[in-house]
Formats: sequence, structure tokens, C-alpha cells
Amino acid sequence: GQLYGDVLYFATEALAGWTHSDPHPLYFWVYFVGLNGIWVLVPALLILDAWHQLATAQRGHDRPRHKAH
Repeated sequence: GQLYGDVLYFATEALAGWTHSDPHPLYFWVYFVGLNGIWVLVPALLILDAWHQLATAQRGHDRPRHKAH
């Protein structure tokens, strides 16, 4: 949900032509992109980690089982 909200936040501002952000480069890159980018990076990393964990679990589940006699 956080990642979806951030994408909407950045996309609506981009579609508005960046009219609501301060045009000063330091403000734009440090505050708008940098600090808000953390809220995109962290959920993205968590999604990638979850994907990796699920794929590993699925591979373990899909391995053929041998019956022990």
C-alpha cells in the first residue's frame, strides 16, 4: 500500500508539471526525491525479499520426494 501511494504521489506531481514543488534544486533533489524516495526503496526491497523467500520455499516444495524404505 505504501509503495502504491508513493507512486501516485510522484506520478500526480509529474503529471501536474512539478507545479507544487519548490523549484530550488537542493529542495527538489534532497527533500522531494531523496527523502520521499526512501519510502519507495524500503517497500521495494521488502517486496523483493518476500519474492525471494517465496520462490525458495516453492522450489523446496516442488522437489520430488523419495520414499524411504
